[in-house]
Amino acid sequence: MRTFVSAVFGLLAVLLTAAAFCGAWLNTNVVSENGFASLGESLARDETFQQELATALSAEAVGAVDVPAPLASVVEPLITSAVEQVQTLPEYPEAWSETLRRSHALTFGDAAEGTGAALTLDVAPLVALVTGSVGDELSVDVPAVEQVPVEIGGAGHAELLRNAGRAGEAWPVLALAAAVAGLLALLAARRRSTTFALIGLGVALAGGVLWLGAGMLPGQVSAQQFSSPVASAFAEAFAGEAAASLRTWTIGLMLAGAAAFVAGMLARVLAGSRR
Repeated sequence: MRTFVSAVFGLLAVLLTAAAFCGAWLNTNVVSENGFASLGESLARDETFQQELATALSAEAVGAVDVPAPLASVVEPLITSAVEQVQTLPEYPEAWSETLRRSHALTFGDAAEGTGAALTLDVAPLVALVTGSVGDELSVDVPAVEQVPVEIGGAGHAELLRNAGRAGEAWPVLALAAAVAGLLALLAARRRSTTFALIGLGVALAGGVLWLGAGMLPGQVSAQQFSSPVASAFAEAFAGEAAASLRTWTIGLMLAGAAAFVAGMLARVLAGSRR
């Protein structure tokens, strides 16, 4: 009976550890504004996404620059040229970072309130760079737009965002529950060193499963239907960065589990040698 109870608590400890690990990653890299901005920073160098984003910026900038109809044929080429060169501007990295931070606040603020459709990019800082450049060319003052939302995904993804927020906030509770379950497994075990080793092995295996799952994330995102090419390009690029980040984290989890396994087996060997 003690062995069965120990096994149940040990398995529960492994599952809770995996859940806490995923929650901690979500909280650090997605729910956190700084983590989200850091994860999306490299997208400023993603050619496919930036090409699609340039198309969206052109359309938004045309609407933001209010000029008389006779001048439209003159202004539109200027906007196209400004969009093509906007990524070379020294202000672009800061504008992209501000875009990510605004997008995070817009998306997760709405998700926390139970509103909003899905992840939404607010590209107003980028549009401001384009319109500012055009304004300089025309020697006119173009007022900056407050918000230029570009929806990524649809209403079906809103619940995923809310669940990600809940999981991220719950990771400390899950980690504590995992520790309690592990302690109960050790207390109920006949051979605690063996139980500790098996829990470590389970954690290492769980890390391996998560590592494999992270590799499948970009493919799953690519199979989704998105509202526009820019939405699809952003989702796929961001999923690739998220998968790489999660895989890096899982290596640490696997190493920790392996270390616990080795420590438990060494303790068993040393305990047996004393008999």
